[in-house]
Amino acid sequence: MKDYNIENYSEKINSEKTKKYFKEVVSSYFNENYRASIVTLYSVVINDILIKLETLEEVYSDETAKSILKEIKEFQLEYPTKADWEKDIVEKVKNRTKLFDNTDYAHILSLRNDRHFCAHPVLNKEEKLYTPSKENVASHIRNMLEALLTKPAILSKKILQTILIDISGKKDILFDKETLEKYLKSKYLKNLNENIEVSIFRELWKFVYKLEDEKSDENRLINYRFITLLYNKNRKLCQDKIKSEIEYFGNIPNNGNNINFIIRFLSENEFLLKEFKEHTHLLISKQVEKDASAEVVAWFLSENYQKHIEKVKELIIELEKQDFPFTKKIETSALQRLINIGISKGFRKEVIGFIIWNYSVSNSYYKADTAFANILMPNVELFEKDDLINLCNEIKENSQIYSRNQAEEDHNKLKKYILHKVGEEFPFKDYKTIF
Repeated sequence: MKDYNIENYSEKINSEKTKKYFKEVVSSYFNENYRASIVTLYSVVINDILIKLETLEEVYSDETAKSILKEIKEFQLEYPTKADWEKDIVEKVKNRTKLFDNTDYAHILSLRNDRHFCAHPVLNKEEKLYTPSKENVASHIRNMLEALLTKPAILSKKILQTILIDISGKKDILFDKETLEKYLKSKYLKNLNENIEVSIFRELWKFVYKLEDEKSDENRLINYRFITLLYNKNRKLCQDKIKSEIEYFGNIPNNGNNINFIIRFLSENEFLLKEFKEHTHLLISKQVEKDASAEVVAWFLSENYQKHIEKVKELIIELEKQDFPFTKKIETSALQRLINIGISKGFRKEVIGFIIWNYSVSNSYYKADTAFANILMPNVELFEKDDLINLCNEIKENSQIYSRNQAEEDHNKLKKYILHKVGEEFPFKDYKTIF
């Protein structure tokens, strides 16, 4: 049993109460009180089943768990001295929930039989009380840890529906990635192991990338944030799951919204592109041709990030030549996503160069206003002293930037940051048209 490392494995027990009671089982086992260990283990198992049912009822509003608990309470009230409910609860849970499968059920029955022999004397035996072997007790302990005690109360498909309904109704307060992550980890994910999370990841893929109905469209963004959280928590397992079931994961409908989200996913995990089949590549390429924002984000279709930045610059210049009404447009969120990807991939120099370029080539007051507010200032903390000097050198060459009405207010914000970052030593006197 020491090879199994019971102490370490018991730390994976989900319920703190169960973990506390389980210490009695461990203590009895290592002190060679094998009968006591079996009897206590069975009590801990029954108690853990009750705890899981209560969790299902109270946290997830599970009607099946609620009905089982109601039936057990009614039996105890009617027959307070009978212990038949312990047998019944195992049967009810096995038949009406997914807390354990047939193999787990067989292990619990085996434990129950040995517990009966350990707790009740047998008259026609020389040894009236049965004493199990050390190996037998070790086997029961391991089986119960794996079959029940370390499992979460609720499994993947059932909990996914619960979570999706929950977060869909709270989109107004779970409006950003950080808030959603805190909420999901606190309420749900802390009770799940990595295998369950990967199962949820697989099932959730359908809601983000496959379904095309109105409800899926309404919740696609928050569900995407959810699936990204699961992926980032279990990267290797999720990648292996994608590779092993690529027909499932690559079966994306020809819908611009769905394809944009797969582009978004691959922009952060470009190495997975080669796993997808040709038809998925084709859908992505067609979407990039007609959607400028998708083209900006899909840097993985270029030879490398640096060359993609140059392509985006060309695209921006090309689109600025359009006559109104514009047939193609780059969303600010797409440019910001490209910037975030570059920083995460280690292309800080290229990203800052792009931000400076995007502002400095403004060919209208409106373009300068939007470039400053939406791209430059949200990312200005990336800039060091030399970057700020390069920025100012570019600005002073373009009157469309420094002569606009909004320039004084905007550049006061920029000066405030420079003073914070560099201090009075910055050569403001060289840039009188700016400050």
